[in-house]
Amino acid sequence: MSKSDSGTPAAIVDFQPLIAWLERQCDDSWEHRHGVRLETLDNPGWMLTIDLQGTELDGKQMREVREGLAPAGHPVAPRWLHCHIEGKMFRGACDPSQVARLFHAFESFRRGTETV
Repeated sequence: MSKSDSGTPAAIVDFQPLIAWLERQCDDSWEHRHGVRLETLDNPGWMLTIDLQGTELDGKQMREVREGLAPAGHPVAPRWLHCHIEGKMFRGACDPSQVARLFHAFESFRRGTETV
């Protein structure tokens, strides 16, 4: 793992599994109404939202992942991660350093291994 300018380990994200999954969903219809969104959060952090509607993952359940969060849901630790299914969406959020784990959480959910 490389280090960022601040001296902390830099996350290395493997986008290939998500890219392959996304390409399988694109059928000239799905991608016009659904998709994948990666956003920044102001606490700071990342949010990953993946629309599962109309995919092989639609209706699939997952064990919620909650690390470093208060019961009300706000971060209370420097390292935090929260991933769950909400409706027909995979939603994941994390502190800036956990972004690789965020993508790994989706891949684990997709494969049915659910380890992060």
